[in-house]
Parts: sequence; structure tokens; C-alpha cells
Amino acid sequence: MSFELADAVLPLPHAVRAELRREWTRLAAAGSWLTGPERVAVAREARAARTFGDGDTGLPVLLGEAAQSVSAAAHLITRDWVADLQARGMAVEQYVEVVGVVSRLAAVDSYVRGVGSTEEPLPEPGSGEPTGRRNEQVRWRSAFVPTDPEDGARFALSSVPAEEEARDQLHSQLYLSTEQMADLAYQDVLSRAQMELLAARVSLLNDCFY
Repeated sequence: MSFELADAVLPLPHAVRAELRREWTRLAAAGSWLTGPERVAVAREARAARTFGDGDTGLPVLLGEAAQSVSAAAHLITRDWVADLQARGMAVEQYVEVVGVVSRLAAVDSYVRGVGSTEEPLPEPGSGEPTGRRNEQVRWRSAFVPTDPEDGARFALSSVPAEEEARDQLHSQLYLSTEQMADLAYQDVLSRAQMELLAARVSLLNDCFY
């Protein structure tokens, strides 16, 4: 079974372990715009990009380029670069799904390393076809992709509802739920102020401009 993490030096809450396993199930399955094999290949490419290692040579060029950039050079992504991907044939929903897959992979891998374990092997991809599900309410504003109901990190994945939902589920276990984020006095092992101090420091180190 995945995420046993027998070598971890810190305990894993049951709810966190369960969510990590759900994320691996999601990763292996067909998504909204990518197949299961494509999603796992995107994850493999994203991991390789962090260390300049060999990625997945079978991945279509545009998906590989997007996975590499989102994983290892997100601070260099511009509106023009995203528009160029679309001009070369990548659907905006495909790009959003890549962002969702790669960003959740980064969160999972960082958590696993943080508890003192090694990165979990990627799952075997499943079969099936993408659903093609999209949010018909999104529109272009100031973001690099269309959003609903407005721009901002909270709605960055809103054009592909399954990716937004998956982000929220993982986010609620590794950080805070949407409701908890609204509570500035929230207290867990760390206080809300301590959480935000750590988040700000990590964002700085990762060149996160949000």
C-alpha cells in the first residue's frame, strides 16, 4: 500500500495519510483533459525537472514543456509564454490540469521529505478517457488563464473543476480548509501567525510572487 513511509521520523496523522493515498489514486486515473498515463508522465517529468534528470521521453512536447516549467521555473512563467503554448496547440484546460497535477505533486513530495521519508514511487497509470469536463462560467480577466468567479490563487484552477476540487481536498489536510483560512485566530499545533510566517518564508525562497 502507498505511503507507508516506514522511515519517517515524524508521525503522519491518519487523515493526512488517507489524503495522500487519495491523491495517488487521482494522479493515476484519467482526468478531465489528460489520460492516466499522461498525468503520471507529467508527474515524472516534473520530478525530473527539479534535478535536471531524465524525464519521460514519451510525453508530448507541449505537455513536457509545461510540466518542466511549472515544476522548476514557475517564477519565469509569463502571460506570453502561456499564450504561446495555446498558439502551438495546447488547450488552456490541459495547461490548467498540468498546473494542478504538478503543484499537488510538489506539495506531496515536500510533505514526505519534511517528515523524513523518501519520495513515494509514482503510481501505475490507469485506463480510461478524459471526461472533458470544464467550467463554462470562466472568463478572461487579468490572470494567465480564464477564471471564475474572479482572479487570484484561490480560483487559478477554476476552469477545470476536478483540479480545483482536488487542490482544495489536499490543501485542507496539508494546510487549512477554506473555512479555517477565514479564521485568523485558528490554532492547531502552530498558531495561524506561525503558519503564515513559515508560508511567507517558503514563498520567498521559492520566488513566489503571490
